[in-house]
Amino acid sequence: MIHPTLKKCILPGLLIAGFVLLLMPFFGEAKEGAAADGAAFAPMAGPGKKISMGSTHYLIYSFDRTPKLGMLITKIEIFTKEGKKDTSFELKGDAGMPSMKGAHETGDKTFSLSKRGDYLLPVNIVMPGDWEIRVTISKEGKVVMRGRVNFDV
Repeated sequence: MIHPTLKKCILPGLLIAGFVLLLMPFFGEAKEGAAADGAAFAPMAGPGKKISMGSTHYLIYSFDRTPKLGMLITKIEIFTKEGKKDTSFELKGDAGMPSMKGAHETGDKTFSLSKRGDYLLPVNIVMPGDWEIRVTISKEGKVVMRGRVNFDV
C-alpha cells in the first residue's frame, strides 16, 4: 500500500523527470574542439605556417593585422603540394570565445573568395580574451579537414 502523500508526489515527480530527460539534448555541451556532429577540430599551427590537408594540399592562414578589438580579417590560402593556388574548396568558419561558450559565437559563416584566390572571413572581436575560429574545409560536399585557430586579444 502506498501512502496518500506519496501518491501525490509520484505523478508530478515522474512528469518533471520525463520533461528533464526530454530537454537534456538541448542543454548538452559539446566537447571542446568538437563539431556539432562530434568530429574534432584539430589545432592548427601559427599564422604563416604550412598546414597539411592530407597528401595533396596544404594551407596557410594569416590575419590582416595583429588580433585586437574590432574587425579582424582571417585569410586562408590553399595550395597543391606543387605550390599552385587552389580555389576549388568551400570554407566555413565559426568564431567565438572558448571560455564563454555561446556568448559570442558567430555560427557557421562562409568564407568569401577574393579575386586573388584568398579565402576571407571577417570576425568581429568584441572583447579581450581567448578566441577561436573553427574552420571546416569541404570539396564537392565532403569535409576534407576541420581545424581551429586559437589566439588571444
